[in-house]
Amino acid sequence: MNAQEQAEVFPRGRLAAVVVRAIWALGVLLVGAIGVFAAVYLARFGRDLLMGVDTARLAWAGGAAILAAAAWALVISNRGPFRTHPLLVGLLAIVITRLLDVALVGAPLVSDFKHYSDLGVQIAHQGPTFASVPTGYPMALAVIYTFFGENPVNAELLNCAIAVLTGAMIFDITRRVWDGRAATWTLWLFALAPSQILMTGVLATEAPYGLLLIAAIWLSVRLTTRPLLAAACIGCLLAASMYVRATTPILLPAFMLIPFVSPAAKLRPAAIWAGLMVLVFLICMLPVVAWNEQTNGKLSITPSYYGGWSLLVGTDSAKGGQYNPALFALVDAAPGTSGFDTKAGELAVRRLEAKPIQFVALAVRKFPRMWAPEDYAVSWTVGVSHPANRDESLTLLVLAQAAYLAILGLALFGLWRMRRALPGTAVVILAMVAALALAHTFVEIQPRYHAYVEPLFCVLAGPGVAALRIPTLRRG
Repeated sequence: MNAQEQAEVFPRGRLAAVVVRAIWALGVLLVGAIGVFAAVYLARFGRDLLMGVDTARLAWAGGAAILAAAAWALVISNRGPFRTHPLLVGLLAIVITRLLDVALVGAPLVSDFKHYSDLGVQIAHQGPTFASVPTGYPMALAVIYTFFGENPVNAELLNCAIAVLTGAMIFDITRRVWDGRAATWTLWLFALAPSQILMTGVLATEAPYGLLLIAAIWLSVRLTTRPLLAAACIGCLLAASMYVRATTPILLPAFMLIPFVSPAAKLRPAAIWAGLMVLVFLICMLPVVAWNEQTNGKLSITPSYYGGWSLLVGTDSAKGGQYNPALFALVDAAPGTSGFDTKAGELAVRRLEAKPIQFVALAVRKFPRMWAPEDYAVSWTVGVSHPANRDESLTLLVLAQAAYLAILGLALFGLWRMRRALPGTAVVILAMVAALALAHTFVEIQPRYHAYVEPLFCVLAGPGVAALRIPTLRRG
């Protein structure tokens, strides 16, 4: 069912219509604001690239432009497998680009990424366990390390497989909600997004977490005729995502909207659907609840001891809500313990109560830094400040930022085009973005924290590209 067909059976209740339009308006405002700030960052990166231009930098920029033009020419080709087998060719592009990244770029095993890898090794030898951070991703790494060896390259290949699954799902979501043409563009936007490619070598939770969220959305589209099964499966997937990253409770309300914004929605079945999803989610979190009760004597579904720390960092104006090691001295407890997390959270709350006006100003500063720069992938791979990589990193920064800005612009155009026939899937995606934007006004920010949302921006951008009527990828 495409968007026009959905419009004919869209819930006609006044309250539902008001909520849907409010979410759409807020989403357009957020995506538009992100796009404006992203353009500012692109101008900054472009200025840095052009200052002191030398032969090597020109060669890198020219070579990158030629590769981008060649990739674009292939995508818009109206012949051969690009037309007849768009999913297969798009997934092949994902495999090739990710394998090239693993072979040529790599990434240093530092910070959280080293911790996840070390936990994976520990779990491979000692069995499943809980720790101060969610251990879902390390458990997946442990499986890979057990069967293929304790080499980080094997973990990078796992990330490559995750990218393939992500691409297949966003293609099918877009095809089912809109059409095959929009789906093809969605897949190619994701396949060629520079930052999504570069993050293949980084052992971060963004890729697996994003996959689980996208899988939940995919099931909501795929199992429309079996709503209770969909609710149970989505609850399980969201619980699995909680074991990877403790952000999921923030997103639960967005997923609870699914039955209410679906075609021909009715209040009572929708409420049963949402209640079942939450119930299954909570049941799957019982092992974490038991662990928290045994280790620190309190009932909690969070698998992390850094929630309070994240709030403390997020309210720190000295670093604009980003990581600040100086804050460890303020917390009189050992990092990674329940006591540390509790004290850090108490300090953050007292700070908010003491200076609420200052926090509002900080929240305004945090939004563009969290959502606009697409510099995280370059920073964690080739590095931005290292003199030996300066030419390459600046070129990659400009390419990554330009691609991100293009995705945002196309998503904004797509949202505008679908304003009269807004599919429920788009509403859920926009609600997720709004929930994350609100949450990160309080907690720690890093630009890479928006990486797992980028495939969803591609889902919204696909219909935007299709609406441009570029004469390509048509059958016959």
